[in-house]
Amino acid sequence: MLQTETVTIPETAQESSLAEYAAESCRRLAAGLLGNTGEELRTFLASEVQRLQAVLANPSLLEGAEPQTPPRFDRKGRVQITTNPVVSHRNPLAPPLMHHHDGDESEFRVTLPLQYQGPRNHLHGGYCAVLLDDVLWHSVRYAAPGISFTRELTVTYERPVPLFEELRIVGRVSRIEGRKTFAEGEIIAGGLVCARATGLWISPKPSE
Repeated sequence: MLQTETVTIPETAQESSLAEYAAESCRRLAAGLLGNTGEELRTFLASEVQRLQAVLANPSLLEGAEPQTPPRFDRKGRVQITTNPVVSHRNPLAPPLMHHHDGDESEFRVTLPLQYQGPRNHLHGGYCAVLLDDVLWHSVRYAAPGISFTRELTVTYERPVPLFEELRIVGRVSRIEGRKTFAEGEIIAGGLVCARATGLWISPKPSE
């Protein structure tokens, strides 16, 4: 007889919203620490601390906020928190991006702040690869059943990727051969391709 799995949560929606608000506060702090000095930095830090203290003192300020990646219990009763450093709203390392999937294509949209800088006013090349790896993996996840792991990722840098303006990071599956899934994608700014990637993902062998 088919049994319906009982869905439980380890914290309330308000508590999850508080965690995500605190993560966003950490993102603002990171950008502010890099973009301010002296008295301006002191003023900025005091303002951020006051904002967080206000929410802690009055959780109703978060009323109506919907947590994006709340934790859950897995089937073994363990708390599972989305830690992904690209898409987790709870991880301060992750940028504030929007994720969309349509047909064969996955897309991120994001405006990246100062803490992702490599060359002045432009994205660090290593983080370009991180974004492309993740969006391609998401396209693979939708196209191929089960889990797959990155085996190869090749990134071609066409032009610097700007900070402080909206980026489109797009990934799509090009073909599937058994346990192998091939994907490709781009980072696009202002209608121009800034970086391209191709990669190979492999699913584990079925257990004997």
